[in-house]
Amino acid sequence: MPDIALVTDSTAYLTAEEVEQNHITVIPLTVNFDDGYIDDGLVEAEDFFARVHRSQKMPFTSQPAVGQFAEAYQALLDQGKEIISIHISGKLSGTIESAGGAARMLDESRISLVDSEQTSAPLAYLVLAAAQWAAAGLSRQEIVARLEEEKTKIRTFFVPDTLEYLKKGGRIGGAAALLGTLLQIKPVLYLHQGRIEVFEKVRTRNKAIARILEELPAEPAEAKVSVVHTLAKEEAEKIKEMILQQLPQARVEVRELGPVISVHTGPRVIGIVYWPQS
Repeated sequence: MPDIALVTDSTAYLTAEEVEQNHITVIPLTVNFDDGYIDDGLVEAEDFFARVHRSQKMPFTSQPAVGQFAEAYQALLDQGKEIISIHISGKLSGTIESAGGAARMLDESRISLVDSEQTSAPLAYLVLAAAQWAAAGLSRQEIVARLEEEKTKIRTFFVPDTLEYLKKGGRIGGAAALLGTLLQIKPVLYLHQGRIEVFEKVRTRNKAIARILEELPAEPAEAKVSVVHTLAKEEAEKIKEMILQQLPQARVEVRELGPVISVHTGPRVIGIVYWPQS
């Protein structure tokens, strides 16, 4: 059975250790400023938002070019590998379109593309799970089938401190109806079939967090949970402890968001990701 190589994009925000241990190829998206651009990844959020606030125009994000994927894929194919390429929701980014263009240029019979319909921690979950399944000897087709099944079980909620960044970035999806009418609302947003939608409208941030915690079922006891944030580490750690009190058997971690996602969600965003383990 050919070796399986995993490719993802930077919005999974995998740690350097996770990338190295699992031999994952990461293709970066970019954030474009008036005076240049930066590659996406885990960076100092304070420095990043300081640059955002200094910028005369709101920075915009870009998907990787087809050529970046083609170069990465070709190198892996030359090593005799099959490829599973798992990416940010196609409804949030054109990244998977670029990946598909590269696959069509090369050998589609050896490259499988998976639209995670997610990003950040849930995307990381799926990529790391694929690495485990590949190490266990599953075929590319078996892994892709599992990914397609498991991605539907992941629930991703988040509470932005402001909707302004989502509005400016054009990624607000079904939450657009909130703009201009509910300025005093702290909406609970969620990813639904790859789009940002409104889950519930509440009045305060604390109530928003409490409402998300109500959605975390006690069963099954085995679950992976991530608290994701930008510039809200102390709050994220407190929420982690709250989740562990509610779900003591769960594996709970705190993960940071990088520039491409946080420039759309804004500073002080908090998200909670729940993936039940069967």
